[in-house]
Amino acid sequence: MNAPHGIEADWPRLQVLYATYGRVLDSGEYPKWPEFFVDDAIYKVQSRENFDRGLPLAAIALESKAMLQDRVIGATDTIFHDPYYQRHVIGAPLVLEVTEGVIHSEASYLVIRTRRDAMPEILSVGRYQDKVVDTADGYRFAERLCIFDNDLIPNSLIYPI
Repeated sequence: MNAPHGIEADWPRLQVLYATYGRVLDSGEYPKWPEFFVDDAIYKVQSRENFDRGLPLAAIALESKAMLQDRVIGATDTIFHDPYYQRHVIGAPLVLEVTEGVIHSEASYLVIRTRRDAMPEILSVGRYQDKVVDTADGYRFAERLCIFDNDLIPNSLIYPI
């Protein structure tokens, strides 16, 4: 499948966005996470079944950068939980189309959770379905849907996927 005209030049910048996103989360720099999004961004963590059926229920649904910032405060300052690390393995993003300056892209992801005193475990596996826009600060997510493949997720998703 050939990429739409003009996309080839944008792909390296898109790859940097995805890779940097994973690196920031893996290094625990959560206050930087909202900076990957535009002010009126949408971020959802949703099951594949609900997504495929067009059902609105999501495990996490945030509708602005301010809500993402609140989530960071909750995850780092408010919620009591056993500490853990995440490791994101993110596939190369595939550009599906570009319409009116919005890049529609998708990439597979795997998030592994590790604790100091336990074996690593799969936290989430699925795909990102994104809408990316070019801003004065570079590429940013206008919408990021984290669509997890399995029906079960941990009862406490603390950090962003």
